[in-house]
Amino acid sequence: MENTPYDVEQFNRIVRHRRSIYPYQYVKGKHIPDEIIGQILENAIRAPNHKQTEPWRFKVFTGEGLKYFGDLQANLYYQHSGDAFNEDRHRKMREYPLMSSHVISIGMCREPNGKLLEIEEIEAMACAVQNMFLSVTAYGLGSYWTTAGITYFDEAKPFFGLQEKDRLLGFFYIGYPAKPILAVSKRNPVESIAEWIRADKNALQALTAGNENVTHRKSAAEEETPHDHSDDYENQSRWVVILTVLTMIVEIVIGYFTNSMALTAEGWHMGTHVFALGLTWLAYLFTRKYEEKGEVPFQKKKVLSLSGFTSAIVLQIIALIMAIESVQRLIQPIPIHFSEAIIVAFIGLIVNAISAKMLHHDHHHGDQNIRAAYIHVLADGLTSLAAIIALSIGWYYNLYWLDDISGIIGAIVITSWAIQLIKGSGSVLIDFKRSSSANK
Repeated sequence: MENTPYDVEQFNRIVRHRRSIYPYQYVKGKHIPDEIIGQILENAIRAPNHKQTEPWRFKVFTGEGLKYFGDLQANLYYQHSGDAFNEDRHRKMREYPLMSSHVISIGMCREPNGKLLEIEEIEAMACAVQNMFLSVTAYGLGSYWTTAGITYFDEAKPFFGLQEKDRLLGFFYIGYPAKPILAVSKRNPVESIAEWIRADKNALQALTAGNENVTHRKSAAEEETPHDHSDDYENQSRWVVILTVLTMIVEIVIGYFTNSMALTAEGWHMGTHVFALGLTWLAYLFTRKYEEKGEVPFQKKKVLSLSGFTSAIVLQIIALIMAIESVQRLIQPIPIHFSEAIIVAFIGLIVNAISAKMLHHDHHHGDQNIRAAYIHVLADGLTSLAAIIALSIGWYYNLYWLDDISGIIGAIVITSWAIQLIKGSGSVLIDFKRSSSANK
């Protein structure tokens, strides 16, 4: 065996002698130095964890804190156990902490974005507790990890700094053993549960031979639980808002000096798009912040659909204003500086194309919020394109009224999009589902 800087045999003895020692087996009133407990916790957080999420959250009770903990869990158990209430268990909840030197609550804090499966976070916590067990054994102490009592009570989570989506995984009791525990924990021979494979197996050969006829299918979890793209949408919508604000300023200023109805109207209705797109971004920001805090229960899909519904209303108002302004300009024409207006309209079209590219996804999964933002930039793009065509033809043939006609046509198309968006987001808000008979 290669040289190692560690005492392997000593470590093997620690592993073999690790075992649960219950609080009634501790020396009552004998306090373990807090420095040792601190080192045990330091060893705990050295456990492997997926994506470096560090899910562990501990609260350490000692001294008068042990009485507080005992009373806390006994009262919670009494209030919320219902028909499962057991008098003996209730008594032990008050007494066992007082027999210990320290009690540590084992809390698992979920990764905020929810990208990891919960079981992976639980596995990391189990590794952390195993590190605690081995450390306690190395110090010659006794410990006991219990998941009984209030462990799985949701009402207990706030008292241990945990949110709704987090987990309370039990309590770790530590104390000095009243007498040495020398017996090694019993286990079946490793040969009875471990199989050594040293050669190719027929089962693998048969599986490999059938690979040509196998078509990949998504797992049930993948089909039923689509990935949440909210973080991506939040980032993309933020950049689109920035682009829209800059373009809005340019279009309004130059449209005003060139007297272009199409360009000025586009600039002003882009200003309302800044509001609508900003609402899209804020909806993702709001849901992410409150999901992380876990303080307020809400349905994320409905919050995002409410944002989409509001955006659709704004979009419809924009279309109405465009139509009214265009009709007024038809009645009272105003001269247009065609060349300047066309240049800025092209800039608006380019910005809208970039924004649409950023917001377009094939996997919206019914997200009415991002769909609303996408339709808004499409509406901007339509207005820009219509302005370019109308201004170009009007410039060539000196037909000012084409600019106004393009505004009316754009208002009609945008109205159609707004109605579709109102129907889609509204159906989510009222939980409307079309019956199977209606679909036939």
